[in-house]
Amino acid sequence: MRGRIASIELARPTYRYLAFVEVKSDVGDTFRLPMTGTVAQWLRVGQRVHLSTEKAQPGFDAYRLRTARVVVWPLFEKVYTLERRSLFSDRVLYRYRLRAREARYERDYAAIVELEQYHYASRARVLAHWYCEQCGIYRMANARPDCPAGHGPMRFYDLKDATRASRFLVLELLDRQPYEPEVVGYVRIDPPLPLLHRRRPDGSLDQDIRRRIFPPDWFDHPFQPDPDVPPEAWWEEQGKELARTRSPVARLARVVVHPDYRADGLGVQAIRCMVDWVRTRWIPDMRLPKRAIETVAQMARFHPFLEKAGFFFLFETGSGRPALYLPLDETARQAITHFLQADRLARAHGGRLYQARFTPVEPLNGPIVLHQVTKIYRSQLNLEGLAAPVRAALEAFGVEARDLETYVFRRVNLRLEPGTVNVVVGASGSGKTTLLRLLIGAATGRTEPLYRTDEGEIQMPGNVRLQALIPGEVEPALGRQPVLEALYQITGDAALAIEVLNVAGLADAVLFRAPYAELSTGQKARVQLAWALAHRPNLLLIDEFAAHLDPRTAARVGRKLAELARRYGITLVLVTHRPELLQVLEPDAIYLVGYGTLFRADELPELGLFIKEPYASLLVEGKKTWEIRKHPTRVRGRIGIVSGGKLIGTAELRETRGPFSVETLAAHADKHLADTETLNAYARGRPLYAWVMEHARRMEQPVPVPRRPGHQMWIRLRPQDKGSQKTLRQEDKAATSTETSLGRQR
Repeated sequence: MRGRIASIELARPTYRYLAFVEVKSDVGDTFRLPMTGTVAQWLRVGQRVHLSTEKAQPGFDAYRLRTARVVVWPLFEKVYTLERRSLFSDRVLYRYRLRAREARYERDYAAIVELEQYHYASRARVLAHWYCEQCGIYRMANARPDCPAGHGPMRFYDLKDATRASRFLVLELLDRQPYEPEVVGYVRIDPPLPLLHRRRPDGSLDQDIRRRIFPPDWFDHPFQPDPDVPPEAWWEEQGKELARTRSPVARLARVVVHPDYRADGLGVQAIRCMVDWVRTRWIPDMRLPKRAIETVAQMARFHPFLEKAGFFFLFETGSGRPALYLPLDETARQAITHFLQADRLARAHGGRLYQARFTPVEPLNGPIVLHQVTKIYRSQLNLEGLAAPVRAALEAFGVEARDLETYVFRRVNLRLEPGTVNVVVGASGSGKTTLLRLLIGAATGRTEPLYRTDEGEIQMPGNVRLQALIPGEVEPALGRQPVLEALYQITGDAALAIEVLNVAGLADAVLFRAPYAELSTGQKARVQLAWALAHRPNLLLIDEFAAHLDPRTAARVGRKLAELARRYGITLVLVTHRPELLQVLEPDAIYLVGYGTLFRADELPELGLFIKEPYASLLVEGKKTWEIRKHPTRVRGRIGIVSGGKLIGTAELRETRGPFSVETLAAHADKHLADTETLNAYARGRPLYAWVMEHARRMEQPVPVPRRPGHQMWIRLRPQDKGSQKTLRQEDKAATSTETSLGRQR
């Protein structure tokens, strides 16, 4: 139905989230419509509107109101999906579902106050005004205070530096975990600034520069309340300006994203949500369609996200702050393009302000090669110096003085290519940190036993620049030092230090000046990453990555780390206990560590052993651990299990035991799963040997393996060095024509 606005009821203490608009229809019906005051105050008594409702006294969600040209109510609300995709393919790694909606509830503004404390432009220490309904007093605080007169929690009134013209869009995180915030960001939109001059390099000013860029009438009716009115007249003065303000330009006054999410593209996504809101609802004044969005933001010098969102830098204001503009239609786009081409100063910068200082490093000039590396862990255990009861208890368990000696790595061969992301996984105590120490020793020349191989060598490129993060051994000792100051001490360049923090995922200036010790665990992880990057390494080693982060924070930091390594040419070797991170890290190689072995998970073993069924399947499924043979073997390490013409799995050949009689083996049937009759038929009176296998696994996709005619016990699965070829010839020679495995022939 059509009608006119008969009255607007607006109470100052609650105007952000409560007002009433009375509409009188053309047939004489009257409707009292509840809505937010931030919307109601832009309407005018007598204004023609169109109302849709089925109720005589509709509630907040029971009607639709529009002016002749734009929807006024319900408020803008839209769900967006932000997908974080693979750097190499179109595969989705994870996604965010966000609901963007105009602030409506008091709790929305309380969330905005909390987020505002992270904003780089928040100069006031106290950010919000609060109001007590019972006693009518106001109070400033950053968190909801209690009434000093004892009337309980006070209600939100307004943000200290906002105007009545300010409107807010909040971003809610859907499908969130219980520990995640509900509101992860907000955007504030205001009318354009009343007047902007351009400062030239010589210090002179170009007056009212926007009228030379855009049609002059775009700025004829600014929101310009008198700043000299007394506080008691502030409300009425701003109300007068609201009545006259209209412009096809909106101003982005704030875009604030929770610091744990900002580095994951949510800042740019917030801009995209804001553009839809401004375009469809003509925010903030709802009187003219919006053709452009302006913002004046000093931080645009240090962070590119505004330019990524489509903004063009046009000029510096008289106070030296960058002014950027986002065109929303062809008229604005043509005006901006013409200015950038025709104006001498604008032509020089081409619409771009941000200049990257953190550039790719010189990559490693060759691979890192481990050749026949052996590392043995040695330790002496004794009971000296222990209290008598403790010593007695240990002796009761048979614990006495002894020397411990365990192989951490045994004749490991490995090749790490320059610029690759490499992930090392394995059980606790398996040797992952030892590998990093050996790499540190090879890169730095450290000679302590922890950093030296016992046998073999590690060939390190000559131009290596190493940085490592190993908890408790190599990590930044920042303590109470402000984060930005710490990175400035490394780089000698404040702008570069800010950029390093940005690329590591910290883009909030309030965190730049925060002491490291006061940051959250996730923020500390990003600072550690920034600290490492500030040293400009081309080889970065990280131990226990994401060990103390929740799954979603770990995914965000992991994706950022892999992206940085690839973008800047850094060879990354990362140890983690979190297998779920492999999806977001998308490593070039995954290395498995355990019990003396170190091998690439997606790489074929050097040798494959032919085993008949059903014993081949029993082995790769972990149901048997002894492979019974007529001869011992000198092969050790990871081997392939070949059956039926295919490589069906892998196992670690740990040792050979024997010789055994059939009777002795029968007592260990749980290890080889062969009955006495089968063993007797296989042995033919000769002794047998047990090849002890560990860590067997079945391959998801068997790999076809060609087999030459005649007897064959081993097969080469990939090219070998000369030493391996010699071992293989000796193994084949030791196996006679009667050497086969147990089981039926396949």
